[in-house]
Amino acid sequence: MNLFRNSLKLRGFLGKDAEEPQLTRTDKVPYIVLTICMDDGFWWRPANEWVSHGGWFRVICPGAAFCDSLKEMKQGDYVEIRGQLIIHHYAEVNLNHPVYEVHALRVRRLEIPAIGVVEDYDG
Repeated sequence: MNLFRNSLKLRGFLGKDAEEPQLTRTDKVPYIVLTICMDDGFWWRPANEWVSHGGWFRVICPGAAFCDSLKEMKQGDYVEIRGQLIIHHYAEVNLNHPVYEVHALRVRRLEIPAIGVVEDYDG
């Protein structure tokens, strides 16, 4: 039995085209970087309003298989990502706060849902 599980699932839109950074001498595996834009929020009853808090998430997709299949993804694609949360501490470059990344295990392109779309409103 595992006491802890590091897994997550994100659904959102690509904020920009997939990026394939140039490999440096320290990179051992090619990778693709996706930027996922998500919106979330809650209804604040006292003010009778929707309080929105969105976010941008950097997703690292390591491996040659990811590079071949994801490099054609474009801004606006709706995707689902399953992966793990990775936390880096960069004390050697005077960065005092942790850096959070998602490392993808699986990426799927999805159809954009029609939820919230009003085609004909005569009200």
